[in-house]
Amino acid sequence: MAISKKGLRSIVVNEDIFFWKFNKKVFVIPNEANNSLLIVDFGWYDVWDYANNAAQRPPDFEPRTVTPKFVSTSILYALNNGWKKGTFEIEFKKGNYRLKG
Repeated sequence: MAISKKGLRSIVVNEDIFFWKFNKKVFVIPNEANNSLLIVDFGWYDVWDYANNAAQRPPDFEPRTVTPKFVSTSILYALNNGWKKGTFEIEFKKGNYRLKG
């Protein structure tokens, strides 16, 4: 899965440069690795989609705002769990990370 470079933000983790963006999930690509993508799913949804039907709203998600600290922590988790090349997907729920899939 390729992501558009438009709107990417840079972040440095362990002296390596990564680029990231948020679009319902957090997408991260390393500066130097081709065909490498990290996807972080933290359960985000648009609360306005459930404005008229709160009973069917999914569970709340955290963090409420994607911050560079959250992105950095997610990258470190992925790297420590084997992310080097290819697509790597992780999930963040109730304050804990887990490998997805």
